[in-house]
Amino acid sequence: MKIRRILDYLESNEIDCKYYGDLESEVIGYSSLKNYKTGSLTWIGRLNAVPARNDFDALQLVVVEEGLNINVKNGLYVKNSKEIFFSIIEDLFENKRELPELGQGCYIGSDVVLGEGVKIGHNCVLDGDITIGNGTVIYNNVNIVNHVVIGKNCVIQSGVSIGHDGFGYSEDEFGNKKMVVHHGGVAIGNDVYISANSVIQRGTIDDTIIESGTKIDTLCHIAHNVHIGKKNGIVTLSALYGSCETGENCYIASGIIKDNTKIGNNVQIGVNAVVMNDVGNDMVLIGTPAKKLRDKIPYVPDKGTT
Repeated sequence: MKIRRILDYLESNEIDCKYYGDLESEVIGYSSLKNYKTGSLTWIGRLNAVPARNDFDALQLVVVEEGLNINVKNGLYVKNSKEIFFSIIEDLFENKRELPELGQGCYIGSDVVLGEGVKIGHNCVLDGDITIGNGTVIYNNVNIVNHVVIGKNCVIQSGVSIGHDGFGYSEDEFGNKKMVVHHGGVAIGNDVYISANSVIQRGTIDDTIIESGTKIDTLCHIAHNVHIGKKNGIVTLSALYGSCETGENCYIASGIIKDNTKIGNNVQIGVNAVVMNDVGNDMVLIGTPAKKLRDKIPYVPDKGTT
C-alpha cells in the first residue's frame, strides 16, 4: 500500500495531520516499534517508548504524537497518535470478522427488542424486558436477564453477565440470612464497552446505571445500585460495591470502592487502592485506605458522548 492511500484515508475522515516524506513509498503491514518489521507502519506516542539505539532511518512510516521532537524519513504527526495508528490498522490492514446477526444456540425472549444492526454471538441468553440499541455487538456466551436497557454502539464481550440480583440479604437475630429479591434493572448508555467475564448486577428497587462512553475491563464487578458516570475507565479486577457513585472521567485501576461511597469528576484511583470515604473532584488517590496523592488537571466535559 502506498503512503498516499493512508493520507487519503486520514483526509476522508477529516483527521488533521502533518506529513513529511515520500507519498509514493510502499508500506507492507504494521508492527510495534519494539519488534519492528522492515517496510511496515509503526507508532511513537512518547519518547520513553523508543528503544535504545533505535535506527529511525530504518522505519518506513511512523505515526508520531504531535509535539514530539522526532525526525523520521516518512512521518505522520498527529494528535491522539494511538487512536489514529490503530484506526489505520483496523480500517486499512485488517480483514474484519463479522459476527452473525444471531449465533447458534441462542435464546431470545419474547419481550426482547433488538435495534438495527445488532449482532449476537453463539450461546447467548437474553431473557426479560430487554432493549438493545442500534449497532451494539454482543459476543459469545453472554447472559442478559430481567430488566436491562443497553444503548447504541456498545460492545459486550464473551462471558459477561448483566441483570442478575445483587448480593443483598436480611438477617435475623440468629444470623440466618435471607436473600433480598431485586426489582430494579440495569441501564447502560451509548458507546459502552464491557470486557470478558465482567458482572453487572441489577438494582434492588432503582436501576444500576452505567453512563455513555464508559469502558469496563475484564473480570470487573459492578454491584447493585451502582451509578457510573460518563467516560469512566475501569481496569480489570475492580469492584464497585453496592450503591456507590462515580462522576465523569474517572479511572479506577483494579481498585475497590466501598458501598455508598461517592467519587467526584476526574478522579484517578491507583492500583489496588481501597476507597472508603467520599472523594471530591480532580485528584489522584493511592493506598489502603485511599488517600490523596496529588491534584489532577481539571477535566473539561465535551459533547462527544451522549
